Amino acid sequence: MKVSDHRLFGAAAPRGAMILYCLPDAGSGAGAFRAWPHRLPPHVDVRPLRLPGREGRIAEPPEFDPAGLAAAIARHADRPYALYGHSMGARLAYDVVQDLRRRPGARLPEALCVGGSMPPDRRPPLVDAAGWPEDRLVAELIDRTGAGSELRDEPELRDLILPVVRADLRWLGSRPTALGPPLPMPVVAFAGADDRDDGPVPMSGWSRSAGAGFRLHVVPGGHAFHRDPPAELIDALSAELRAP
Repeated sequence: MKVSDHRLFGAAAPRGAMILYCLPDAGSGAGAFRAWPHRLPPHVDVRPLRLPGREGRIAEPPEFDPAGLAAAIARHADRPYALYGHSMGARLAYDVVQDLRRRPGARLPEALCVGGSMPPDRRPPLVDAAGWPEDRLVAELIDRTGAGSELRDEPELRDLILPVVRADLRWLGSRPTALGPPLPMPVVAFAGADDRDDGPVPMSGWSRSAGAGFRLHVVPGGHAFHRDPPAELIDALSAELRAP
């Protein structure tokens, strides 16, 4: 799949010394990271990936593949960068890095940062929910992922979001869970202290993918702590993403 760089990355951001590409959780888009550019240091260009089927790309089928995203990043990354993936985005970021490793001459990220996700060799708790009836799926999303009650109360919102959620869950269910080779960059994990499924203990399993160091930060909040990032997350990311 050929990915349009313009649609994927949006308008060019200020040219800081480092790029932080952000990959969203299931059913979400770039808006999940809207607060990040205003909170992280100015040398970090926060660039959330705009995946198909959501927000400004709502008319497109909600389909993506790690190889296409890796190819776009390889074309686009003109300076040091890191990846942050949240929940589904963490697994997607992991697969993107493994693909980048196989591309001759591709610039690799300085770090893989992941939040709110079991490690890539574990089956996600909601992966079978893609085929659930609407009411059951909505109830589980509200209960487990921090989705707002408006998902239950606003039919128009459900009609927009649930097809994307189901497609993302199907992708999660289809990807292999066998670990690739240990990664040659640090893996930095962030776990919400109150996250019932993807808290500190499950997230410590990301250490199995780390060949160049592993760090786990526990931050306040539940599963969706990235939407209103606590100071602890911003401080830890700022320390990890020092200017080259």
